[in-house]
Amino acid sequence: MRRTSLTAFFLAIVFTSPAAAITDTVIFNGNVLSTCLITLGTPGILASNGDFSVLSSTEAGGASGSATILTTGTSFSVSTSTPAAFIAAPTGGDDNVTFASSYSASGVTTLLDVVGSVTSPLGLGLTNVDVDMSATKSTGTFPAGSYTAEVTLTCE
Repeated sequence: MRRTSLTAFFLAIVFTSPAAAITDTVIFNGNVLSTCLITLGTPGILASNGDFSVLSSTEAGGASGSATILTTGTSFSVSTSTPAAFIAAPTGGDDNVTFASSYSASGVTTLLDVVGSVTSPLGLGLTNVDVDMSATKSTGTFPAGSYTAEVTLTCE
């Protein structure tokens, strides 16, 4: 009978003693890759100067194209390309034309009227970019019609 009493004693201790709290730690890992992301905003608008020898986003009635660049690393730079020709133009619209591009930036990077082919370092975070383009005829005037050109914005 003593054995039964001892068993009952141990069972009473096990079932009546408060349970000790047990803790452990859950670990979370993550990795953010060094990335540069360009999001295009509004397209640019070309307007003519008074004698129709220049089409530019900086002329009255023109507008810069816009984009945002988000960087998660500090080793990125921005630049633009200059078009070699219009991708759409009336007959004679591409004759004797010189193209140029430039860009300005605000946000974590501040830049003002940088020549398009010049590479500029970007800060870490969000940069707003305004892109301008011009086409200049060395002789004659731009004929009436619709013109389209593309400037490539590069983050590298």
